Amino acid sequence: MSSSEGYILNAVQTPGPLLPVYRSIREGADTRDDIEADTGVKAGLDAALDGLRLLRMVGREDDEYYAEDYKWDVGTETWSFKLTALHNLAQECDPGNWGKQASVLLNYRYLLEKDIQYFENNEQGLYSDIDDWYSEIGYEPSSRQGKITHNHNKFANWTRLVHFLGLVHKVRGREHTVYPDPKLVRTSLKLAVDDRGIDVDGTPGIEIGQYLRWLRHNLLSVETTSKGDIPEGLARVLLELVRDGDIKLVEYGDAGATGLGGVPPYEGIDSEANTITLA
Repeated sequence: MSSSEGYILNAVQTPGPLLPVYRSIREGADTRDDIEADTGVKAGLDAALDGLRLLRMVGREDDEYYAEDYKWDVGTETWSFKLTALHNLAQECDPGNWGKQASVLLNYRYLLEKDIQYFENNEQGLYSDIDDWYSEIGYEPSSRQGKITHNHNKFANWTRLVHFLGLVHKVRGREHTVYPDPKLVRTSLKLAVDDRGIDVDGTPGIEIGQYLRWLRHNLLSVETTSKGDIPEGLARVLLELVRDGDIKLVEYGDAGATGLGGVPPYEGIDSEANTITLA
């Protein structure tokens, strides 16, 4: 982990310009002046460029910018961008070899694991607890000035970034709820099935444990609870997808069952479900 590399919770204060700046570079603008002229972004341009570099979505060589390809093209520019950003952040989350930008997904993992469904983006007690947890898991981001910890600005920047990426949702003022966008989860299931899926009596599917491993490697740092359940924030989105007819949770094969934290019995969810099938 480099102490000289920038820190994304400092760099990205307003995520809105990230996509238009990335698009501009992807379409051929390769100097700062060209990007500014193409996008009209002025005051926040340097921050957007820094943020995109820390997200591993653009690079710079000989004062010229270039765009990295999307990890997946899922049919819409917005979600191709967000999923690629999440994928790149997931590569920072290697236990024992944490990348400096792992904080984005580790903060989210903490909220899911602790079943924190609501928070305020200036909640000092919460981000202090997260800093303590960082020490427990061996993640210690630093700069040339020393160890990096949260403050009001960093935590507010984090909240805006994960809101932009579809992981939390603003209720009012500083209050946010914690659950991933159903479109994100639905798309991730299709990608995971394409990559690691199985045939479930003629229907495409994936074992729940395999899906969670795929998520950790590709998009989100999600662990099961101490009871072996899917955290409630994700489990309730899976329930929503069942209600919408997009998926079923079934018992298939010999894999052990995985519970859905906080989710009551529901048609389309087997009591010993261990596999997700796509409609």
